[in-house]
Amino acid sequence: MKFSKNIILITLSAFFFFYAYHAFLVLPIRIISLGGSEFDIGLIMSMAGISTLLVTPISGILGDKYKKKYLLMSGALLLALTNLLFIYFDSIYYSYLILRFLQGCAFSLFFVSAGTLIAENTLEQNQTQALGFFGIFAIINHALAPTVSIEIINLLSYESFFISTALASLISVIIIFIIRVDYSKSSQISNEKNFLELLENKKLKLICLIMFLVGGSFLTCLNFTAVFSKSISVVPITIFFLSYTIIALIMRIFFGWLPDKYGQVTFCKPALIFYGISIGVLGVSSNFIGVMIAGLLFGVSHALVYPSIYTLALRFSDISNKSKAFSICSVSFTSGGMIFSVIYGLIAETYSFKVMFLSCSIIVTLGFYYFMKLLEKEISYE
Repeated sequence: MKFSKNIILITLSAFFFFYAYHAFLVLPIRIISLGGSEFDIGLIMSMAGISTLLVTPISGILGDKYKKKYLLMSGALLLALTNLLFIYFDSIYYSYLILRFLQGCAFSLFFVSAGTLIAENTLEQNQTQALGFFGIFAIINHALAPTVSIEIINLLSYESFFISTALASLISVIIIFIIRVDYSKSSQISNEKNFLELLENKKLKLICLIMFLVGGSFLTCLNFTAVFSKSISVVPITIFFLSYTIIALIMRIFFGWLPDKYGQVTFCKPALIFYGISIGVLGVSSNFIGVMIAGLLFGVSHALVYPSIYTLALRFSDISNKSKAFSICSVSFTSGGMIFSVIYGLIAETYSFKVMFLSCSIIVTLGFYYFMKLLEKEISYE
């Protein structure tokens, strides 16, 4: 697949935006240095997720009504300003809570607009590969941004760190300014629906349920695997994430075309089941090799499933409602993550990590199989 100029520019702007956003994965260190506790860390860091849940639907509505390029630029500008304000406010309560909330708002404005623009600037038969290419830069910055940020903090200062992230977001703004978008097609079509009307589409409703399970299981692994690895004396404790990141990048770069060629539904059904089983493999792991294999299996399946599901959601909605469809999927993913994290945190505390991962694996694997069967049936009626 040959990527257009717009695809490259949107993806490049996303690289700098995601760097500026994910760099704040090191914020807990700053919170501790200011006298905060583990509870304070959890509360402050969760504010971005809360604002994402609240603002993402609004971003979807705005994206279908107004020019997505401007929303993209607004998100990057808001993140740049918010990151810079960390220099002037060092109070855990309430300034950090407010600033993290604003970061989540910026993420919602940017992510929904960027994802929809990627789809709109790509032929339908190549959308999964394009969305996967776009997502590569989010995956990279899960590791790159905090690693570079720690070095900046150690060699210079927190002030330099905040300035560097603001500059990264401003670079994103400059790149967005170069993007040229043709809105002639969308201006000719006016078939806007609200969220409830969109969810009357059974196929989109099933996609959201699948994304809820994906988000719940993904964030459960993201939140608890490091602690689990430490509990079984696996070093480094980040081996699951390293394995997942490496194989996910390989899959999206070299095999991102598979769902587009063989069909997203055809590809997703076995991949989702494989994804659920990988969580079970993690649960029964007791050493370095086991956790690493679980990370590899997790990455192989999740890497292509995530963009495939978004592609299906966009396919099942018309051009006047694509931003809202994209935002519904994003909200489903985030909602699943927040709910599963609480429930499985209690299960891990009451029983064990093994019980937590195995029960999560069984529930999502059966759920994926059931919902994909229903989705296949709905598509067959077309």
